[in-house]
Amino acid sequence: MAFRFKRKESVARATRRLGHEQCDDALECLADCRQIEAIHCVRKDIKKARAMLRLTRNRIRKRDYRLLIKLLRQAANHLAAVRDAYVKSAALRDLLARFKSQLAPQALRHVRTTLQTDLRKEKERFIERNTAEAVQRLIRRAARQFDDLNISGKGWPALCPGVKVAYRQGREAYQTVLEHPAPENFHEWRKRVKDLWYDVRVLRPVWPEQMDAMAAELGTLGEHLGDDHDLFILQETARKQCIQESHAQEFETLRGLIEARQRELRLAARELGARFYSEKPSTFSSRLGRYWRLWRRGKKDVRADALSDLPTKSSAPSS
Repeated sequence: MAFRFKRKESVARATRRLGHEQCDDALECLADCRQIEAIHCVRKDIKKARAMLRLTRNRIRKRDYRLLIKLLRQAANHLAAVRDAYVKSAALRDLLARFKSQLAPQALRHVRTTLQTDLRKEKERFIERNTAEAVQRLIRRAARQFDDLNISGKGWPALCPGVKVAYRQGREAYQTVLEHPAPENFHEWRKRVKDLWYDVRVLRPVWPEQMDAMAAELGTLGEHLGDDHDLFILQETARKQCIQESHAQEFETLRGLIEARQRELRLAARELGARFYSEKPSTFSSRLGRYWRLWRRGKKDVRADALSDLPTKSSAPSS
């Protein structure tokens, strides 16, 4: 199921359709919940459904918005433990592969074994507690709520506030990490990047080439920031394990690798951020609004009418 608007479909109908489709896809993934990939699939679908709500939040009754967000958040929380265990194990695996030439064959053996054991236990706990059934109930309720969701407003005016807020918040989060490069600020930036990434993806039909390029930049930025956060969680978990079990030297080795990789990721993220957030939020949203209106009017070639709106140079955001 393509996660995108249709040209002749109203914003209200598209929001209901796309939200329900993500719920349906999540339920399909849950049918194979013994596989970690299936759990990852469910989480992605939940994030897409939440993205649709944030995009049109300005046009949804607060009560309806809060109920749907609550249902989706509860569903995602049921999946968090097994997902986090997998992420930490995968982050360590990728880190070891990256610095393989600098490490002994049995390096970080204690941390590796502990994380693998934790992942196995979380997967067993997920199955034994029938967690998938609880998630299914929540997602079915969310699907029904999407069907009845009332979205006021039409066309770009219904979408513009959501797009503008997503870009502005991402821009502000980028500026925050420049001033205060704390792990929690990088993580907050990542969440705002993902918000806009989903918006751009759902708007792809308005100008596929341009939106694909934008989505690729946001996707890469989100991956850098996501990897950075995964390494932070890995380090905090390993710190507790190694202190409790007297493996201080192993932790110091791991911390050195993590800090080296985080420096690379954060530098790359800041460079991408400087380019992507060079526009003012109003300029960015107005530009996408022009693409939208040309597309909805059935223009066969949006490029000729919209090229003049593209930013001509990249610079750091102004204060």
